[in-house]
Amino acid sequence: MDLEKFCPGSRSLKNPTPEYIPCPNCGTEVEIWSDETSVKCHSCHGTVARDRNMSCIDWCQFAEKCFGPQVVAKVKGSQAQQAS
Repeated sequence: MDLEKFCPGSRSLKNPTPEYIPCPNCGTEVEIWSDETSVKCHSCHGTVARDRNMSCIDWCQFAEKCFGPQVVAKVKGSQAQQAS
């Protein structure tokens, strides 16, 4: 089964794209990829975070087969960090 044909929610995680958002500390534009929830600002070294949208990793029983255990752990780990 080709999961890419059936799982449109996986596209932004399988093929990450960059987004540029301002650092809340200093205003410098920071690049953050669609598979990341936070990065360090290269100017002030502060953390730039954004809300992670729900994805199929959160509910799909095939998530580990589709993405691999490392990606699932990274995404779920970043979700746990946001909750705390």
